Amino acid sequence: MLETVKDFDYQVLDAINFPGPAAYDAFWFAYSDKITWIPFVIVILYCLFRHTNWRSGLLLLVAVGLLFFLSDYALAHLKPIFCRLRPSHDANIMNILHYVNNYHGGQYGFPSNHASNGFATATMLTLLYRRRLVAACAFLWAIGSCYSRMYLGVHFPTDILVGAIAGTCIAVAVYYLYRYVYQRQALKWNLPPFEQQFGSREPWPIMVVFVLTIVALIVMAVL
Repeated sequence: MLETVKDFDYQVLDAINFPGPAAYDAFWFAYSDKITWIPFVIVILYCLFRHTNWRSGLLLLVAVGLLFFLSDYALAHLKPIFCRLRPSHDANIMNILHYVNNYHGGQYGFPSNHASNGFATATMLTLLYRRRLVAACAFLWAIGSCYSRMYLGVHFPTDILVGAIAGTCIAVAVYYLYRYVYQRQALKWNLPPFEQQFGSREPWPIMVVFVLTIVALIVMAVL
């Protein structure tokens, strides 16, 4: 069974990780960098919190904090437990991979934090806003992040798959816990109905910043 999984990982990664043009390398290297997406994350937080009062904002802050504690910090501590080497450190494949800017990542890569964070964020935004465009932008961002990690040769497909599933499950659990607590406190704290917290808003800044970031990455990669 494990050998079958390894063969699958090697074959899929070999197809995704190839020596692309310089502009292609530059685009995905920048896309994979968390610093690139700081403006996107700031805009997401702005859209989430801009209409909350201190009580509803506190509940949301706890939910967001719990989401990223579980999808980032907690999952990162699983890597030294599973001790699964990244492709870039796996002697069976590391010497045939294509690397960009000599980037190899850390020693262990299972599960992928890029995948868990991306899919946790995308799932949470989808559940909160229930808007197709928001969901499309969020999941395109998350999928792009996952692809970039494989293209750079620092994650196996199953690292990505498990990270994405974990992030999605964490987001669903945190969302329903947040909604439950919110509804329990709504009458006591005089909060608006939960559905009105996000459903009545058009989070267009999230979509605009996502598109602008992609355009900027393309321009910088080509120049």
